[in-house]
Amino acid sequence: METPRLADLSSLLERLTHARRLLDHQLWEAARVLSIDRSSPQGRRFACLVDAGATLDAAMLLVAVSSRSVASLGNIGGHWVCTVRPTASVAGAAQKRFRMKHADPPAAVLASLIASLLHAEGPWGVSGQQKEFVHDDT
Repeated sequence: METPRLADLSSLLERLTHARRLLDHQLWEAARVLSIDRSSPQGRRFACLVDAGATLDAAMLLVAVSSRSVASLGNIGGHWVCTVRPTASVAGAAQKRFRMKHADPPAAVLASLIASLLHAEGPWGVSGQQKEFVHDDT
């Protein structure tokens, strides 16, 4: 998998902050930026999930193919809070976690993934501060 384009990820994250819920085209944009091959088994699975309207499962698949895992997903005070972490860690090293909030669970998952890619050290992103966003429909 190629290194994601950071400007594209930043733009997508900004648009997610203003969206009421995660839309199919945003999932497809994330898959494109992450270089998911539609003809691969993962790409076909992703397409089936999006076509079936399973946006949460599709977002979780994007997390998995990005060498990350969802550490937690829960509703706190009316907002969905998702924490994503890299799956590989150095023995004895503290593992960074990336936490984002949104009114929509799939959007919280995708936003956490994007934050982890944007703010991670190493080949998948640039080092930076963690941030949270909240989108409330009220």
